[in-house]
Amino acid sequence: MHSHSIKDLWDLPELKIIATTKINHQIFIDVMPIQSKQACPICAFENTTRRGISYVRKVRHLEAFGCPVYLNLPAIRMSCTACFAHFVWAYECVAPKKRYTKAFEATLPKQAIGSTITHTSRVANTPATTVARIVRSWKMEEATRVQKICQKKALACHNLVLGIDDFAIRKGHTYNTGLHDLRGGTFLDVIPGRRIEELHAYFNTQSTLCALKPVAIVMDLAKAYHTFAKKMYPAAIRIADRYHVNRYVTEALQAVRKSVQKQLAPYAKKDLKQHFRILGKRRDQLKNDEKNSLHRLLQYAEILHQVYSWKEAFIEWYDCSSTYELAKKGFERWLTQGTTIKHPAVESCLLTMRNWQEEICNYHQLRFTNAAVEGKNNLIKALQRRHFFTRNPQHYKETILLECNAEWIQYGS
Repeated sequence: MHSHSIKDLWDLPELKIIATTKINHQIFIDVMPIQSKQACPICAFENTTRRGISYVRKVRHLEAFGCPVYLNLPAIRMSCTACFAHFVWAYECVAPKKRYTKAFEATLPKQAIGSTITHTSRVANTPATTVARIVRSWKMEEATRVQKICQKKALACHNLVLGIDDFAIRKGHTYNTGLHDLRGGTFLDVIPGRRIEELHAYFNTQSTLCALKPVAIVMDLAKAYHTFAKKMYPAAIRIADRYHVNRYVTEALQAVRKSVQKQLAPYAKKDLKQHFRILGKRRDQLKNDEKNSLHRLLQYAEILHQVYSWKEAFIEWYDCSSTYELAKKGFERWLTQGTTIKHPAVESCLLTMRNWQEEICNYHQLRFTNAAVEGKNNLIKALQRRHFFTRNPQHYKETILLECNAEWIQYGS
């Protein structure tokens, strides 16, 4: 193979390869600069003089043929004939006083995203402190760039739909709020806290978020989020997330099942408790054996049959209401159907449904849910398990923004 082809293979355009040696599954490449002179970094005068080689730097490069590669870079002493300054030859492939080439450092963030620093260190055979320093430095720049791109995309969207949901830092104690662009599929920002005062305090410092003009906002039935959205984006339609709403109906069904269960004989009680998940599943998703079990379970009590039919009617209302006007009429019929079921859990559920009737029916104006948001929340939960406990809030936020917007990341070359 010709020497220029070898140089292209190693991706070292500025260097001339002198020799290549393999020792103990490690490849060492002796190189020299192609150019004979380098401009002075102080006065930019090009008439400089070489003063010899002080020592040889051993620099880690990209792995090749399953072996780690090291470049033997000579530290060439230089002097300027104009300003009489002394300096050392600067290589483009590696920063001054560094033991790793820029190309090698660029591979570490890609390995670290979705993993841990310890695992990346083990795979790359690089000290964990070095990996942490490189990855965190990259995250600071990349997270800012990715967030700006996502927010700029949301600003330019004419039919923007936002999703708001909280996720726990410490369950029952500390929460953050995630702001999502549901139409663009991006994670816009992490808002510390979930109370109205915390949301307003953060938005007052973020002019970009205040400038958003969403046509709709999808959220659960937390009153704080609806109050905040109504004040911050008054023109937007507030949509109650379908899956959060459906959970109220499913919980009412299970509450009825538990009350019926207490009154049954031991065998029937065990049977109903063992197959409680079948009651919560959609009828059209049941297998044949599950349909047989469902038929048997519903015969234990008439009220159980009524509340199951009521639950299925709610799913059908969500799926089959063709227009907003028909949806409102259908919802009223469903509420009337529920009033015939005399049970405290159903009555409590109906009260919630009446209080949020407008937001629930708004789903049929614009059919968006927070399903993608829940997926991002699961990513964040996995991240927190891997990085328990991230003490630096800024690093924590940067990691979330990058992992939830992975398709926008640029890892460098």
